[in-house]
Amino acid sequence: MGVNVIEVRGAGVRFGRREAVRGVSFGVGEGEICALAGPAGAGKTTLLEVAAGMRRPTSGEVRVRGADPYEDRARLRTGAVWREGGLFPGLTVAEVVDTWRRWTVDPITRDEALRATGLGGSEDVPFERLTPCGQRMLDLSLALIGRSDVLFLDEPAAGLDRPGARKVRSVLRGLAAGGVTILLATSDPDDVAAADRAVVLDRGSVAAAAPPWAA
Repeated sequence: MGVNVIEVRGAGVRFGRREAVRGVSFGVGEGEICALAGPAGAGKTTLLEVAAGMRRPTSGEVRVRGADPYEDRARLRTGAVWREGGLFPGLTVAEVVDTWRRWTVDPITRDEALRATGLGGSEDVPFERLTPCGQRMLDLSLALIGRSDVLFLDEPAAGLDRPGARKVRSVLRGLAAGGVTILLATSDPDDVAAADRAVVLDRGSVAAAAPPWAA
């Protein structure tokens, strides 16, 4: 078995007196999709933020490719898609991607970013005319522009109809097959069933770490 790309060791996060995450440990291998699963308030998004380097853990440690994602995020090739997504009124898909590329060191091409998520041919479509699934795919394209080989996603299928959710899961599976490591937070059993495995959280602690449960 290879070295884990993501390592979480005894991670804890405290907000004042409240412990949102307590002593969580797990690893995610290269090209693996791992789901942080559980109900609302379980600590999934907080832990995802810690793994993505958006928040410093109160205790324990997190490493992404051996680096501290909070201190060394600039040197890591990671991308994130958060539940609220991006809003780009008045811009076409091409304009959004081109703007993002200008802000990125050594970006992939626009065509590469859009083909990776099935948005090829949508360059001239205004953002407002994209379906909810199309908007999620655009967020994912932007997350890939920096040649990201690790992705963090918060509720990737939230707000989508069944076909849209299936398309998102299919794209994520294709990215993982190409070597991208994916950690996602979800309360959707279908997301969990589509993952390689799940770390189930309950009130901030690990309740189970096992293959996905049946939908």
